[in-house]
Amino acid sequence: MRVLIADDHPLYLRAVREHLERLFPGIAAESATNLASALGILRDCPPQNLVLLDYSMPGMIGYAGVRAVVTASHGAPVVVMSGIASADEISTCIGAGAKGFIPKSFEGEIFASALNIVLAGGSYLPAEMFSRAPPPPTENPAYGVDFTERERTVMAMVVSGKSNKEIARLLTLQEVTIKVQLTHLYKKLGAKNRAQATMLAVQQHLVD
Repeated sequence: MRVLIADDHPLYLRAVREHLERLFPGIAAESATNLASALGILRDCPPQNLVLLDYSMPGMIGYAGVRAVVTASHGAPVVVMSGIASADEISTCIGAGAKGFIPKSFEGEIFASALNIVLAGGSYLPAEMFSRAPPPPTENPAYGVDFTERERTVMAMVVSGKSNKEIARLLTLQEVTIKVQLTHLYKKLGAKNRAQATMLAVQQHLVD
């Protein structure tokens, strides 16, 4: 298995590499300390099976940085790591196509479990993202939203990080139809964009 670890903190980078080598004997791990070098490795080296990406290393600019790595990874799951992040930042990463978000404070066993979920084809979000008390219904239009089965399916695909083109292909629909449906979904949720809609849908358990 090939893994790219992108992080600008040498000690954390080494610790993650050593932990991965214990978890997956025989892995080939590449290292990058900024966005440019990470993209270069994804471009010039053999395809990776997993990408671990520091949210705040040099070159990263929120959604744009995560999305650039997701695009360059050619289907390999991207898991974002961060020492401190708000729920909005986490939802931004998922909206950009990341398959998981792991706080750097995680113990080894939880870190391993999160990676195994992602490698098995799932997505991982930390429980801390849902620990805040929800606002009252009048402050959050997402409360009380009633999705149709099709809307629930589309929103679940958005939450999982799929693009409009991928959703259209899976549902055998035109991409423009998906765009129209998403516009309607955002309005139902009271969301301004894809990232906010993702966060609201997850927070309110509107998708599985």
